[in-house]
Amino acid sequence: MKITPSLLYDHFQCPHRPWRDAHGPREEMADAGDEFMRMLWERGLRHEESVLEGLEFLDLSLGTEEERLAATADAIARREPVIYQGVIAAGEYLGIPDLLVLDAEEGYIAHDIKSGSATSPGRERVKKEWAVQLALYAEVICRLDIGSGRRGVLIDTTGERVTVELDAEYDSEGRTVRELFFASAESVRRLIEGTDRNDPAISPACRNCPWQRSCRKWCEQAEDLTLVFSVGRRDRDTLRDELGIASIPDLLARGPDELIAYKREDKSRLPGIGTSGIAKLFRRAELLRTGGEPVMRERFDFPEVETELFFDIESDPTRDLVYLHGFWVREGGEERFVHFLASGTEPADEESAFAAALQFIRSFDPERMALYFYSPYEKTAYRRLRAKYPGVATAADIEAVFAHANAIDLYTDVVAKKTDWPLGSYGIKSIAGFIGFRWRDDSPSGALSINWYNEFVETGDAALLERILIYNEDDCRATAAVKDYIQIRMSEL
Repeated sequence: MKITPSLLYDHFQCPHRPWRDAHGPREEMADAGDEFMRMLWERGLRHEESVLEGLEFLDLSLGTEEERLAATADAIARREPVIYQGVIAAGEYLGIPDLLVLDAEEGYIAHDIKSGSATSPGRERVKKEWAVQLALYAEVICRLDIGSGRRGVLIDTTGERVTVELDAEYDSEGRTVRELFFASAESVRRLIEGTDRNDPAISPACRNCPWQRSCRKWCEQAEDLTLVFSVGRRDRDTLRDELGIASIPDLLARGPDELIAYKREDKSRLPGIGTSGIAKLFRRAELLRTGGEPVMRERFDFPEVETELFFDIESDPTRDLVYLHGFWVREGGEERFVHFLASGTEPADEESAFAAALQFIRSFDPERMALYFYSPYEKTAYRRLRAKYPGVATAADIEAVFAHANAIDLYTDVVAKKTDWPLGSYGIKSIAGFIGFRWRDDSPSGALSINWYNEFVETGDAALLERILIYNEDDCRATAAVKDYIQIRMSEL
């Protein structure tokens, strides 16, 4: 058994994935190779080509694994300055760093080329799933005695070279990247060997996994708690390990009062789960199991204004690019769709669309206009855009837009806080679909919209642009439909 960077990446995306890859029923494994994933793969190749352009290196990307291992060892022995796609291995670890670069003082340093931003949105630290991959290369480098193994380098989609110090404090618990790597590698080893096992869980990481249907089937048959909205793997495991609650029926058989009393006796019990969260869990589990109408638990007073803007953006996180700002506008008894598109992927294109969209929002009197969006993403994206393009607006300008009482995050402020639904997901697709809203596209998806946009930029195909705009317009209209439904239902309270 060899532990590889891809195994570590999968483990961080889903702790269950290594076990299922090794022991899952092969007949339930689907093909995850959709258009979006192919686009990411092709873009990754193009990004690699752009990084390598003008760089002198020894190309070891061809041949069998054994042949490349031997060729890499020979290249290292003669101290080749830059090795591309060399294969290195030591003990149970095997890796293929994009580049091995010889440093006069530290020996070989692994560089990985990534077609995405090196850091997570809103965070300065590099993504842990990429950082631990560098740590694996570093461990092999140390064992082979060909470098210090103290650091690695990520080359992200901007071309920036981000150095990752593997022994510096990384997370809130004070762990280093190297410590995270060893812990993850040990977990992966035990899962693959079968000496440890964990259960599937429903999570956002399922979307691009070939085991998605297989794991959902298991969860549905087991009536797993992660089917309940907002219950993640950690909370599910905590309830099972502390109280033996392994399913929705197990939970409902206990009753909320028992669990709340258990928590109040000792607040260290059920870490991460508060008494209000327990009450919410029971409500949502019961509603999911029995079905029925959504429950409006608490009134929300929607502002009475002259204009309503239902706002949704489309972005490509792998490029750190916001390419479309859409608005469904209600004003004077009429409705219309307004959009601002980045005509290309250059920074100037993104900045121009951002500036025009922000000017559009600010053209309305905030006391007479309500701005609706679904989730905090729009607010976060605008803060990032302002930081990238400080000439467009000040930080105070952006905060003034979203801090106004008439700027309403429909998901955070209303749906998640004041309502319960007989659904496992409270995303806009699920909620709007439940109340009868239908997208005009046969396969509405943010991932596909990214694919369409990139094809449009490359080809200029007007049909692709029309598809992008229809999808975004429907997202905006879906937000309006959800707001209208909730407002009518809450008027009954």
